[in-house]
Amino acid sequence: MRPITLAQNSWILRFGELGLKSRPVRRAFQKALRRNLEQLAINSNTPIIHELIRQQEIISSSAPIAVVEDLLCHILGVVAIDRVVVLCEEVTPSVVAKAYLSRDDNEGKARTFGVRVRRVGENKEWNSQTFAGAVGAAMLGEDDSLSVNLREPDMWVKLIMESDRVSLVEARINGAGGLPAGVQGDVLVQIKNRDDLLGAFLIMRRGTRLIPVLDCDEQYIEILSKFDPFIGSRSHAKDEVGRKIQRPAWGVLGLTKEQAAPFVQKREDAVKTTPLSTLEPLCGWSEEEKVALLNHMEKPSINLSHPDLISWIDS
Repeated sequence: MRPITLAQNSWILRFGELGLKSRPVRRAFQKALRRNLEQLAINSNTPIIHELIRQQEIISSSAPIAVVEDLLCHILGVVAIDRVVVLCEEVTPSVVAKAYLSRDDNEGKARTFGVRVRRVGENKEWNSQTFAGAVGAAMLGEDDSLSVNLREPDMWVKLIMESDRVSLVEARINGAGGLPAGVQGDVLVQIKNRDDLLGAFLIMRRGTRLIPVLDCDEQYIEILSKFDPFIGSRSHAKDEVGRKIQRPAWGVLGLTKEQAAPFVQKREDAVKTTPLSTLEPLCGWSEEEKVALLNHMEKPSINLSHPDLISWIDS
């Protein structure tokens, strides 16, 4: 098994709902996600190296960190992105502790911490728990203002231990979430105002490919194309005998079924068809929620898609 190798500027993609799918479905969804990612990188002239290592999606790039993270936080299907940097070129707890504390601006101030370690590759001397304990002890020896709190520490020290070096998960950036665009069929849309834009994004976020028709505002299409580089490209499927066919649209937004009829492309000889659905994803949304979603679309890395993600748990 090949060892993991992390360049100086590397990121690990974290999945949410996508990771809960069955293995065949997850494989197909990840393939679509990679295709979207690679095309968005081409469109933005951002050089990236994409690798699948030990079931983890690793992105490396020589481009500025802010540019790469802006690209990655627009990838539908990714809930978070972990920025990873090489901390030291050896696996010695005391060296690792010193390297981490040298980066800490709060050295000497009272604060709590906890250490989490993920081991990748062979290491006969350490496992994740023993290495975490040794690094924590070394940090306490280096800075007596530190104390351990494994429940709610002021800072988590998240390390990746390889066979010959240790890397640090430097930051976690919010992603766009949802499912990769294009894995759940096509929806016909007419986008003429802000609410049409927000509704289209919510549908896209559930894995659909938007097919703009009739009179759409190009500025809104451009915004959505930052999340799906193939917006407007019809999906394909296989018919009953294995022939590749253009998949008919299954829903409409911003136009009537009558207006959409010429664009559905339903096969007359189809054995099974899906009824055309009129979608209203913003039904029940408040103005505050709409503004939050719009802010999320503009800056997914710093703005949550909803102003309140937890109150429903207690209701």
